[in-house]
Amino acid sequence: MKNLKLKIKTTFTLFAIAACSYSYQVHAQVTVGSNNPPAKAALLELKNIEPNDPASPTDANNITVNDKGGGLGLPRVKLVNINTLQPFIPTGTDWTNNTDKIKEKHAGLMVYNIYVSPDGEDADKTFSQGIYVWDGAKWKKMIDGTAQRYFYMPSFTIKLVEGNDPQECDLYAEYKKQFTNDSNNPLFVSSNTGLARVPSPEKQRLYAKDELDYAITYYDKNVIDNVSINANGVMKYDVISLNTNANSFVNIVFIVK
Repeated sequence: MKNLKLKIKTTFTLFAIAACSYSYQVHAQVTVGSNNPPAKAALLELKNIEPNDPASPTDANNITVNDKGGGLGLPRVKLVNINTLQPFIPTGTDWTNNTDKIKEKHAGLMVYNIYVSPDGEDADKTFSQGIYVWDGAKWKKMIDGTAQRYFYMPSFTIKLVEGNDPQECDLYAEYKKQFTNDSNNPLFVSSNTGLARVPSPEKQRLYAKDELDYAITYYDKNVIDNVSINANGVMKYDVISLNTNANSFVNIVFIVK
C-alpha cells in the first residue's frame, strides 16, 4: 500500500506540473480589461469590447475601448542621462561591464519622462517631457511623425577672399547665432519678447553639433568651388571669382539625425 500511495502521489504531482505548464502556454497571450482573447499577433492587448467586423482600421466598428475603459498609463519617471538606465539601474560595475548584456536586454523599455532640463544642461543630460524608448544603448524620444526632420539655413554672407584658399565657414556657429536671441545677434526680433531662441520641435532647445547632418544642395561654381563640409558643420571652399550675381548663393540644409 505504501508503494501504491507513493506512485499515485508521484503521478498526481507530475500531472499537476504538466497541467500548470500547459496552462501557462495557453495563457501566454493576455488580454487586460475583458475575458476576450487578444489578437493573434498580440502578446498583450488592452480592451474591454470586441471590434465589430470593421471595414477598415479607422472604421468606428474597430474601437476596442468604450467609456468604461481607458488608455495605457506608462510609468512616469525623471530620466537622468541619455546613455544610462538611471534611475532604474545604477551605473556601477555591472553597468560598466554590461554584465549579462544588461543594456541590450532592456531594449524596448518605454517610459513617460517628466524631467525638463534647464538651459545650458550637458547634451547627455538634456530631456524634455514625453515618451522615451531605450534602444539598447540610449534613450530616444518618440516624436510626432509630422515633425520636421530637416530645416534650411537662414540667409547670411560668407567671406570671399581671392588667393587665400581653402577658406572656412562654421555653419553650425552661424545657425547657433541666428537662432539665439542674445547680444551676438542684435537683429533678432520676435512677437514674443521673452523668446530666447528658436528651439527644435521635439527637444525645445538648439540642436547640438552631433545631432545634425549637414548638406549643401547648390552653390554657384562661377564664384566658389571644391566645396566640402565636415561632421561639425564646417564648410571649406575655394574662391574662384568675386563677380557675384543673383545666382551666387549656397543652399544649406541641416538634417536631424
